[in-house]
Amino acid sequence: VNNTIALYYFDRFDLSITTAGLIASLFGLMNLFARAWGGMISDWSYTRWGMTGRKYAHIIITCGEGIFLVIFSRMPTLGSAIFMMIIFSLFVQSAEGSTFGIVPYVDPKNTGGVCGFVGAGGNIGAVIWGFVFLAVGNFATGYLILGFIVFAVGLTGIFTIYIDDTSHRKGSVVMDKSISGMDRTLERKSTGVEMIKGGTVTA
Repeated sequence: VNNTIALYYFDRFDLSITTAGLIASLFGLMNLFARAWGGMISDWSYTRWGMTGRKYAHIIITCGEGIFLVIFSRMPTLGSAIFMMIIFSLFVQSAEGSTFGIVPYVDPKNTGGVCGFVGAGGNIGAVIWGFVFLAVGNFATGYLILGFIVFAVGLTGIFTIYIDDTSHRKGSVVMDKSISGMDRTLERKSTGVEMIKGGTVTA
């Protein structure tokens, strides 16, 4: 979407490329806070329902992303399109935040590698969706198709609900004693000040 949204406004609403680019920048600006929202929603869900809560939060946010992309693609006026783009963007960035709320639990000993695969997957997806737009030849139709795909992919997350949590926070992954001890210490201390007082953080 980042690659095509300015061209969409340029073609659909007959704007200058400068104006279209300024409007399209609103999509990226949501990153300033919406990604953190997704992470905080994931954290809150974890405190209430454990890892299952994180999964449900991610499923709901991702499906919402698909729904609002479909709605955005059908907007007939510039004002309504801008409004729905902002709502859609909030869900996009929040889904990214909720994704990385789950990543550390996938394989605690190899979190860096998991993060790398997740990040690379986003870039690969952008290339694939670019070919979708080339095939349909119409941005609105491309967004419509992409919205349905995102919604369908979001629904597949339901299957993860039935996968047991094997992260170290549930105690099922055997880790080095010093690492697991540090983890339990961090779990008990809620603020940086408490961590410093407790000797967990040193200069």
